[in-house]
Amino acid sequence: MQQPDPGRIRAVILTTRRSGSSFLVECLRSHPEIECASEILNGQPDDPVPAFRGPWRYVKKWSRIARTGAWRPAWWLDGYYRRGTAKVRCWKAMYEQLVRPFALRYVVRNEDIRVIHLRRHNLLKSHISALLMNKREELQATGPTEAVWIHVNPRRAIRSMRKMKARYEYFDRAFERHPRLQVAYENLFDGKYLQAETCSRICDFLGVAQYRMESRIVKLNPDSLRDMVTNYDELAAAVSKTEFADLLG
Repeated sequence: MQQPDPGRIRAVILTTRRSGSSFLVECLRSHPEIECASEILNGQPDDPVPAFRGPWRYVKKWSRIARTGAWRPAWWLDGYYRRGTAKVRCWKAMYEQLVRPFALRYVVRNEDIRVIHLRRHNLLKSHISALLMNKREELQATGPTEAVWIHVNPRRAIRSMRKMKARYEYFDRAFERHPRLQVAYENLFDGKYLQAETCSRICDFLGVAQYRMESRIVKLNPDSLRDMVTNYDELAAAVSKTEFADLLG
């Protein structure tokens, strides 16, 4: 087996769905010193491919995990970090993937792995975006898309936000001994480019040259909750009585 490059910087994007991670992966891939993969714990190849959205998507996912050997996280990740020629090798880990046996333990034990912890501060928009995702044929867009509306159950939304907040805090504690950089969805997009300040912070964190990074992916949903939620007034009334009231602004 190919031996690891002693100068290689190992990194991971730690995140959850609908947080701009696909945009960030593409941006990192545009940097000449970075090789960045997507969800390799799902058996994805090193070069990200569009997600399959058909009715058999879960069958395909688990068959791919079994076929590739991704169900053996330590072996699979060691192989990924050994491959390639770039100074930095990075991949994307979703929270739910790290709770699989031995996956979390591998990353936690390897304290040299640099963690880019990506979150979306507006947890309400994150929840609504996840609901809208199930009504769309595409997970990401590279151009304008038609508006999609949805009815949001206020109690489920509040419960979901509390769960997302707790999961972020849990995984942030899990990697407290690693080099970490916290990045927010709200500070990612500048058209097709990664926002300049965020771009600079990531380059410094990964020890690579400053470089303007870009992606083909654009925002999928509008900025205003009123333009997505059919029962906005009902939702706002419920959320305004919780610790998430400021997310309505």
